[in-house]
Amino acid sequence: MLINYLKSSVWTIGIIMGSIILVTIFNYFNVLNGIVLKVVEIFIPIIGIFIGSYKIGRGATKKGYIEGLKYGLLWIIVFLLINLFLKSLNFRNAIYFLGLIVDSMLASMMGINRKKN
Repeated sequence: MLINYLKSSVWTIGIIMGSIILVTIFNYFNVLNGIVLKVVEIFIPIIGIFIGSYKIGRGATKKGYIEGLKYGLLWIIVFLLINLFLKSLNFRNAIYFLGLIVDSMLASMMGINRKKN
């Protein structure tokens, strides 16, 4: 089971890093800026965690929401440590983290329902 979490984490990190590089290039050439850039920055981790959690759900045998909760909490701990290190933890971030957990749970439930039997 640990190997599934590692594979899903690689997918999540790859999507987040690839998207960050792409957004940085777009920002450099002034394709994205202002409000659009902030919205895209919010959705990058949501999409990355969604896809990683979906992969976890496809590999789960039962109770996809528990697998999604575990996977989401794993990423929330990582993001929380980064925010504590940068001293930028506030109520808005806590709401965002809660949304990421819900996103992870929903994606894992979708993955377990779509898996091949």
